[in-house]
Amino acid sequence: MAKRGSAHTKVQRLGRERDFNICQICGSKVNAEGHHFIDFQFGGVAHVDNIITLCQKCHKQVHRGKIDLLKF
Repeated sequence: MAKRGSAHTKVQRLGRERDFNICQICGSKVNAEGHHFIDFQFGGVAHVDNIITLCQKCHKQVHRGKIDLLKF
């Protein structure tokens, strides 16, 4: 599997800054992380429009399939 480049890390930071480090699911400001709507391994691009800010708890729930994301 290819390794993510620094561009992905940069857009995750930019996405968190855009969202004021607030989880876009629950509103938490604790442990904000940038999540790719379309994951890198499935061709997700390193662009801020492909990032959503999630707290660590919600991020784990998304990866476990407990929360679905829909972008409008």
